[in-house]
Amino acid sequence: MDIKYSSHAVERMIQRNITPQEVDIIVTDPDGAIKQSQDKFIYYKKIKYRGDNLLAAVTVQKKRAVLEVITVMINFEVKK
Repeated sequence: MDIKYSSHAVERMIQRNITPQEVDIIVTDPDGAIKQSQDKFIYYKKIKYRGDNLLAAVTVQKKRAVLEVITVMINFEVKK
């Protein structure tokens, strides 16, 4: 899968000190996913060496093998 980043996602990655490698881990091996619409998902994962709870990546499926990350979040909480 090819992962692309929106300019907003890149800004938030810098602001929140999230690396492309961490985003790759979030979307390829998530602890969970929340479907937002037909092509939009929030993937989330707890990364042990980070102290900010769950990291999340909001994605849109652009093409069959292209996933665009549109933003990233720290301290994400899953609503039950």
